[in-house]
Amino acid sequence: MFKKVSELLNNGSINEEVAKALDAEIQAELTKLRDESASWRVKHKELQDTFNEVSESKKQLETQVAGLDEKIAKAKEDGKAELVKSLETEKAEKNELVKKFNDMEMSNKNLKIENSLNKALGGYELIDNDIVSQVLKADLDVKDDGNVSFKDGKSLEDGLKGFFEAKPHLLKPKGNGGSGAEDNNSGFAKDSLTAQKLAMLNNR
Repeated sequence: MFKKVSELLNNGSINEEVAKALDAEIQAELTKLRDESASWRVKHKELQDTFNEVSESKKQLETQVAGLDEKIAKAKEDGKAELVKSLETEKAEKNELVKKFNDMEMSNKNLKIENSLNKALGGYELIDNDIVSQVLKADLDVKDDGNVSFKDGKSLEDGLKGFFEAKPHLLKPKGNGGSGAEDNNSGFAKDSLTAQKLAMLNNR
């Protein structure tokens, strides 16, 4: 899929129509990765390959755009108005494609974070998986080596350990407190999901 993109980028034949087709193709691939039942490690490798190829294609486009700036400046100096117009149109099309690549790159990055986080959270009993996941996603990033870790430099595993040590109220209480019992450590009713979510946000 991306070999064709690289060829189009190298010979400068990409236009808006190709950009739309490329966007649809990659979105379909990302959807496939979400839905497939392959192991997490296989998914991780495929996502990393996709991420790397999208990033490389974007870099090539940015290089081409920079080259167009030089050509436009030269054409203006030479008084070639028609050439300037043509080059500026080409630049606008490629800038639009760069934006699409940025969106694809972000989508892929978010998917990598989501997959890695969901796998890591599998070892914890949470009172609300969705809200805990949303809270944690904001603190995670994809490093240059392709691994997901916390923005402060901690690994995903170490960061989660410290996070839950500081916020034990996000974990399901051990033992049987009885229906409607109050958790003295967290300070909110166990049977009230709204209260739990508010408490989590207040303790963020």
